[in-house]
Amino acid sequence: MTAPIRFVIFAAPRTGSNLLCGLLGAHPDILCHHGLFNPAGVHSARGRACEPLGSAAARDQDPSAFLKRVWSSAGGARAVGFKINLGENEAASAALLRDPSVRKLLLRRRNRLRAFVSEEIAARTGVWESYDPPHKAGLPRIRVAIDDLVRHADRNAAYYAGLESVLIATGQDWLETEYESLSDPAELRRVLAWLGVGSRYPLAPPSSKRAPADLGAVVTNLHELAAALADTPFGAELFERDLPDLRSPLLAP
Repeated sequence: MTAPIRFVIFAAPRTGSNLLCGLLGAHPDILCHHGLFNPAGVHSARGRACEPLGSAAARDQDPSAFLKRVWSSAGGARAVGFKINLGENEAASAALLRDPSVRKLLLRRRNRLRAFVSEEIAARTGVWESYDPPHKAGLPRIRVAIDDLVRHADRNAAYYAGLESVLIATGQDWLETEYESLSDPAELRRVLAWLGVGSRYPLAPPSSKRAPADLGAVVTNLHELAAALADTPFGAELFERDLPDLRSPLLAP
């Protein structure tokens, strides 16, 4: 039997990694876990029968042994992988990044303001994931400080630049995609082809959005930001349309 393709999704927080993991996990030939190195616990694949991977304590004590269990527990899938976010388990991140047998997908979000607001909402409410039925916790009102926004964008940019630097230095290829493109069937087919699986299956997104389409519903100083950021690269992001809340299967046959 051919060994399954191994992959990892590298992403900054609030860039759509839960959505992407959910879409890939809906494919019958892909075992896509979520945040296996999340500090809060081992977040394995949702809605799929899979072998136990062990506790967070065991994972943190020996990340290498944990990764061996992940790769050896594909359960017949043609591709097996998971996401790892900025700041999660540096030893595991470094090992994965330098392992040429693991395919790398870099997931970004073009709209840096929405990524910042989404992370602020998650940090203040403690709700980092929302699945069916959607989480009903209320949304806080947020005043965006420009200095905080710029620091957040710079942090994420440095993270991706660091990933690319290592991949280039080690002669590895990688795939990039964006949160804003995840509703595009052509983009999903491109990702599936990269994983070596077919695209004739409906991919039902299990997660639901928490941040509103209208930033003004949560950002108290939106007009102030519009004036201050008008002549900066952030200006166009203030009123860009966001990816809608995907509730229907994609790639339906």
